[in-house]
Amino acid sequence: MRKLIASLALVVVAAPALAGNLAGIADCNGDCGSTVVYVEGAPTRDGAGTTVDFDQKDKVFIPHVLPVLQGATVNIKNGDPFLHNVHVYSGKETVLNIALPFQGQVMPQAFTEPGRYEVLCDAHPEMSAFIMVLENPFFATVDEAGAYEITDVPAGEYTLVVHNVATDQAVRSPVVVN
Repeated sequence: MRKLIASLALVVVAAPALAGNLAGIADCNGDCGSTVVYVEGAPTRDGAGTTVDFDQKDKVFIPHVLPVLQGATVNIKNGDPFLHNVHVYSGKETVLNIALPFQGQVMPQAFTEPGRYEVLCDAHPEMSAFIMVLENPFFATVDEAGAYEITDVPAGEYTLVVHNVATDQAVRSPVVVN
């Protein structure tokens, strides 16, 4: 009898949780290029071992908004044949300030603290971008019409956040995933 109870407990623990997708059209207030949609309250995950690219090409950061999982490494690249600088701020505090003088140069940088980071190039003041570090992988950028899809969200009750990172304005709504 004890063996049977232990076996049932293992089956319950090992059973996959149900997951669902969240899709919709975000109200971007005319600035969909700066909008990230994410789920607050979902199980956290460590992004260590994950890498994403963040390039500087033709005096533009690509992408303009980069959502990443906490712990992920961002490969900051210089795709231009001239000097760039990457100056990363959290609020008014400098988090990172590096020069990338050579085309093709890559500087890996781990982002371990969740939050909104503004990125500027001190050499080219017209350049700006944002890195949004999130605690779980349930996020998406929106397309030009505001459409988004977040897949495989575990079943539960959460908060869906539509965040314009340029203005740092966010709208939160309760959401249930079955």
